[in-house]
Amino acid sequence: MRLKDTGEFGLIQLFRKKFPSQNKKVVLGLGDDCAVIKASPQKLLLLTTDSLMEKVHFDTSYLTWEQIGKKSMAANISDMAAMGGEPISGLLSLGLPKRMETDYVLKLYSGINRMAKSFGFSISGGDIFLSDKVVITVSLLGEVKPSFLKKRSGAKEGDILCVTGELGESFAGLELLKKYRKLSRFPSDKKILDKHLNPLPRLKESRVLVKNLKVTSMIDISDGLLGDLYHILEESKVGAVLFEEKIPISKKISKISQHLKYSSLHYALNSGEEYELLFTIKKGNIESLKRLKIRISVIGEITNRVKRIEMIDKNGKVKALKKRGYEHF
Repeated sequence: MRLKDTGEFGLIQLFRKKFPSQNKKVVLGLGDDCAVIKASPQKLLLLTTDSLMEKVHFDTSYLTWEQIGKKSMAANISDMAAMGGEPISGLLSLGLPKRMETDYVLKLYSGINRMAKSFGFSISGGDIFLSDKVVITVSLLGEVKPSFLKKRSGAKEGDILCVTGELGESFAGLELLKKYRKLSRFPSDKKILDKHLNPLPRLKESRVLVKNLKVTSMIDISDGLLGDLYHILEESKVGAVLFEEKIPISKKISKISQHLKYSSLHYALNSGEEYELLFTIKKGNIESLKRLKIRISVIGEITNRVKRIEMIDKNGKVKALKKRGYEHF
């Protein structure tokens, strides 16, 4: 079997099955947004890493090097937010071609550094190596109180499914950037591009959630609502039903719909790099949820139909939805 058949997440499952961790200090290994290591009874360490490759994850025809730097760091910070933790320090490895301008490398590092500083930490070391294409690997060390730790597993039948913010802008923005390439040719309000060009991890929102609610599972939306919901369902061994009319579709999308390929709902369900938080809570937490001063939408409910996603549309009809989301290979 080739990787195109195995798939990214199928490969991860093979790693988990064939090479389980033997270290008793590893509380959680492969299969979540961060690895979790027991440092002491009062503290858990979080480890995460993410790589970006030129022409695979980013394109300099519509992204500046500073924006690319910010995006590479944002993905890792968002992983910390998904686990209920906070970053402490980071490592950076860069694969660079000889032909690359030194000034571009400095702008790339500046973007990475600015994103880290905005969340109260910095890069502490790393590595540089020769590469045909630019390769960026960021690794973060973080921490979380055991009582604040949130995982993809933990959702139970009857739990309420919630999401922060609005959805769809990152995918729509990327599509428009690819279509028009140069911003000078862009036919509409450029605000639709903000979420893709300048992502903001929901670390502050994560702290509010874990301190005020009994969150039973959580993940960040990096691969799309449907794709990341499936990860929760897979790890929790449950299913979910979504309410179409409750999906928080970005209002910016409807304003430029004539320039887009798909429906507004399609973007909301499948937009990656949103970095909003998708989480579940007990029904008894609804009143506490309403008191929080952050935008949260109740979009569905957890069912007992394992790994099955259904949606009740605006006409009250129930339809099954296929697992989607970005995958390598």
